[in-house]
Amino acid sequence: MSSSQINPQQLRPVAHDGPNGGDSPGPILHVPPHRHDEAIARLVWQPGGDRDHARRFMDYARTHRIALDRMWAKIDPLDRIQEVVLAVPSPGRTAILFSSHPQNKDQVRSLGGVIDAACQNLRREDIDLAQVLLDPTETLEQAAFSYGGFLALATLSYLERPVRLPRGVVASPPRWPLGAKVMAYQPSMDAQLLDILDASYEDTLDCPDLRGHRKTVDILNGHRHSGVFDPTLWTLLTLDGQGVGALLLNPSVDGGIIELVYLGLAKSARGKGLGRQLLRYGLRLIESRREKNITLAVDETNLPAVSLYQAEGFRSALRRVAMIRPLEPAI
Repeated sequence: MSSSQINPQQLRPVAHDGPNGGDSPGPILHVPPHRHDEAIARLVWQPGGDRDHARRFMDYARTHRIALDRMWAKIDPLDRIQEVVLAVPSPGRTAILFSSHPQNKDQVRSLGGVIDAACQNLRREDIDLAQVLLDPTETLEQAAFSYGGFLALATLSYLERPVRLPRGVVASPPRWPLGAKVMAYQPSMDAQLLDILDASYEDTLDCPDLRGHRKTVDILNGHRHSGVFDPTLWTLLTLDGQGVGALLLNPSVDGGIIELVYLGLAKSARGKGLGRQLLRYGLRLIESRREKNITLAVDETNLPAVSLYQAEGFRSALRRVAMIRPLEPAI
């Protein structure tokens, strides 16, 4: 989606009644470029916070080419920016939202109205799903996003482990059953990979409520643009000639880590230890690379996956509450 489709200079503050048509949070402004600095300062402000945080955020946004043209804010009677929401679209027809931090219940409702206004505007673009990741302690932020029409999806555990194990520790090699075969992904395999992804979503334990809100081709596009796409790090698994699994690994843009973007098996292939063998295959695939760590995110309620990753040396790094708001009818 081109940012040229939005012209902030032509937008004016508009009254907004909130997601439930109730208490109005006041005029909401689609933030024009000349007020980006002011809006970012409010976006990142926290009591006792670092005054240079806003400057560092702006520097980060410029370095990583994060567009700031999708920011909405409540303005007070003196035309000062108050609650702020920034939407960052990503490939795969999704957008991730960032918000200022409410300090009380009044600000929760006000921010919820800004969140809803942002989503109403995103709905006019080629975006199917809005999402946010919040620290579990950010209860006021969670309440604001709930008021803004978001639903709690899952609590995600972000796990990591070294790419190379300590000297003297030998990683277990994959042991494939008869009829299993792995192959590196090639562009000609797109149809096969899409079929594998579709099959892996059936009765999945990993964020099951997400199913049906995005087309599989868009999900694949999102995977391809997460970090740096290297087809040699994407592996397809077949069993008796039938595609049953996929392991997708992407290096980060800065080259510091590798992300396990996706590991999934068709329902017919589960319970046979194939997930463990596929993971071990991927870990061997990257053990000579320069990245130091491999990371992943997993739904904490997906106990079989959590157990598998922990058994293979992954440890918890942080937790996030994932919330979503579908912007299009379910598929």
